[in-house]
Amino acid sequence: MVHETLIAELREYIKKRYRLVSIPPIFKGKAKSLPLPSGTERGIRPNAFGEATELLASFVKQNQHELFAFTLERLREGKGLKPAELYKRAWIDKRLYSKLLTTGNYKPKKETAIAFGLALHLTITEFNGFLKTAGFTLSDSSISDLVIRFCIEHELWDIADVNALLFESGQKVLCRE
Repeated sequence: MVHETLIAELREYIKKRYRLVSIPPIFKGKAKSLPLPSGTERGIRPNAFGEATELLASFVKQNQHELFAFTLERLREGKGLKPAELYKRAWIDKRLYSKLLTTGNYKPKKETAIAFGLALHLTITEFNGFLKTAGFTLSDSSISDLVIRFCIEHELWDIADVNALLFESGQKVLCRE
């Protein structure tokens, strides 16, 4: 059970770190048309598609990350956990765990990735890297993300405790009991 002092500490933590995100308008004023390069028809250069494809391929190669399932298994083995220990700690169904490992390039929900990160007892740096492999990050503009960060920093790994703090903060819990 989560103690009142921990809840008070969490409230103070959120109060200090919560940041609303405001995005400035992208377009200001009237749209301006750009001059077309010489020798083009309708603004399309003859090699534009090939250039864009090469640029995209280069970007993907530079930003390609280890697959989530591979990272999960590498971390599980590094922590000396059996598969059943991991998915039970994370409150994840055995079928979902199996699907995650056998389906190529499976993208889990953020809550699933967070639950596995907590079950692995990762440091905040490891946790952020792990979430990144699933395409997620923790944000200072999300109360639930701040609760998760608080739990990691205070080494609260038990999903029941994390869910209690999420519930106390008016946020959606990670897993159903």
